[in-house]
Amino acid sequence: MIEPAKTPYHHGDLPTALLFSARSMLEQDGVAALKLRAITRHAGVSATAAAPHFGNLTGLLSALAAIGFTELAEVMAPEHAVQPRDVALAYVRFAIANPGLFTLMFRSDAIDRQDAGLRAASGRAFACLSGLAQATPGEDRAAMMVGLWGKVHGVATLAIDGMLSGLIPADSPQTIDTFLEQVFR
Repeated sequence: MIEPAKTPYHHGDLPTALLFSARSMLEQDGVAALKLRAITRHAGVSATAAAPHFGNLTGLLSALAAIGFTELAEVMAPEHAVQPRDVALAYVRFAIANPGLFTLMFRSDAIDRQDAGLRAASGRAFACLSGLAQATPGEDRAAMMVGLWGKVHGVATLAIDGMLSGLIPADSPQTIDTFLEQVFR
């Protein structure tokens, strides 16, 4: 997680300050609110201050998405997610806890998928997720992986869009968490 600056930015770690501002704005106002001038203003620096570190808005958002994939990989790591079901639950729980960041991570129109840092971070997350696909002889592991990824990503998207809450009756003691555990049994 990016730590906020304790005071307004003054000759400290500008990339971290910009990423913190972008993430704060993202979670509060969504991807559409992320404009380079708005992010630099939020960080308390000039509009051109981000260019030496990220080049442009796409560079900054790609770095932020890489942080998201790194955090996602961490929560899905074997020491945290022992059973395959734990990996799926961690994926969806991450999306619910970080809806703006999760959305950004999969927005090809906002990030540069060829960015080396983003590719490495997303590759680590994908490697954690690929452990779910335990193909038996004769099965296509890639096809199985796509099906499993589609399921967890689809459920995550439905959850952050508020589409699952209607499936749990209001008078039910079931929570979204217990519901998800049943989905990924």
